[in-house]
Amino acid sequence: MKSVLTIAANTFRDAIRQKLILLVALIALVLVISSKYFLRLDLGHEQLRFVFDFGSGAIGFFGSIIAVVSTCQLFHSEIDNKTIVTLLSKPVGIGGFAFGKLFGESGVLALFCAIIAAATCAMLFYTEASFGESAQRLSAGLTINYSGVVACCFIQWIKLCCIAAVASAVCSFSRSLLFSVVISFMCLAISLMGAVTLGLGGEKSNFTNFVSTIFPDFQIFSAAEAFAFEPVLPEAFFGAAGYGIVYAAALCLLTAWSFSKREF
Repeated sequence: MKSVLTIAANTFRDAIRQKLILLVALIALVLVISSKYFLRLDLGHEQLRFVFDFGSGAIGFFGSIIAVVSTCQLFHSEIDNKTIVTLLSKPVGIGGFAFGKLFGESGVLALFCAIIAAATCAMLFYTEASFGESAQRLSAGLTINYSGVVACCFIQWIKLCCIAAVASAVCSFSRSLLFSVVISFMCLAISLMGAVTLGLGGEKSNFTNFVSTIFPDFQIFSAAEAFAFEPVLPEAFFGAAGYGIVYAAALCLLTAWSFSKREF
């Protein structure tokens, strides 16, 4: 366990040094802070919901970029520099390497989600405070549940960890960084297609069943978006969190098994 935590800490330090992560995180933060000014582009939506959707969308979109690109870079840097050989020659093991890498990347994603969540809560508070006499009209009767916003962002973090787990599994058999990134984004697109299909009222089919079994089921995570303006439902929260943790752990085991079959 100590070796896993050591690898996780080193992975976290390596990840936050990546310029791409800093750039993407900065863009996401600036967009969330500017969400109040994007309200003039909104056509009829409640202002509070618009600001929340803006922040939630920033976590989902930019977080997915970080989860895929950063994870692929971290794994392939170890493979290309042959440092993975040194790590595996120590009492670490393939499992310790895979879980340590994923834990380190999860820490980076947690930091990203925490920053964007704090900015979203700040913008929600600022937007609500600026309503004045027209509060009822602009809020459309909505009341912000800040603990629900935090809970939603936590579920978003679990979702991003699942995406990172998919990317790590792809890296375990890929020989090219570009190939790993492209395939990981393709897996992400398939998951999104399945969630959108069901979200638009489509019936479950062999395709959606296959997608929800092999790839992360984004439909499970989407239920948490209601927490921002409604009470947090324990069954929805723990159901999404439990599913995400089990899925990420299963993918990490698959990653370890796949790496054990490779020659470096």
